[in-house]
Amino acid sequence: MKLTGEILQEAKYEYLKESKLGILIYKENGKYGIMNLQGEVKIEPQYTNITYQETADIYIAEKENYEADILDTNLVTKLSGMVVEYNTDSGYIKLLKDGETKYYTFKFEEKQENQIFPNRTLFIKKQNGKYGFVDKEGKVVVDYQYDDATEQNEYGYSGIKKDGKWGSINQNGDVVQEPVYDLEDYLLVNFIGRWHAGKDIYMNYYNQEG
Repeated sequence: MKLTGEILQEAKYEYLKESKLGILIYKENGKYGIMNLQGEVKIEPQYTNITYQETADIYIAEKENYEADILDTNLVTKLSGMVVEYNTDSGYIKLLKDGETKYYTFKFEEKQENQIFPNRTLFIKKQNGKYGFVDKEGKVVVDYQYDDATEQNEYGYSGIKKDGKWGSINQNGDVVQEPVYDLEDYLLVNFIGRWHAGKDIYMNYYNQEG
């Protein structure tokens, strides 16, 4: 409604909020879409949620399969995948795409892990369906022998998975904990030495139980 009393949009939506000047995120029949102030639909209501990220001037439109479309300021889909992290401090989006982790700037430029994290010593690499680790120069430090792996964390440890069990290596690629932990039900696999993060990701604790 304008100050003059003129109604721009009828009160028929389950959710209606201006994301940026003249552009509205709305919810209809349980789904989210995007329209302008004149009611012209720009994105049909098909998403489980849509958020506008002002810092990057992008939209993250979530789907029922936990993946999302990343739209630019013109509402054009630029990226698709599972959003693992949206980092405003370092200016990147981390996506899980086709089973692989990808990094992109807010300008949708793909970056390598060593470009995003220049202080890390090891970087995941996949070959013939198996995971290993290489150094900054691309030299293999840990052979391609694991079924899955996690990136090096801030403490210098990476998770390694073999025969359905998880363990860890240190920043030099040495095995600190042999893969013995069953962490299939854990939302996050993260190690500090032989200790792994607890099942509840909202509680900051580590233990040595599978």
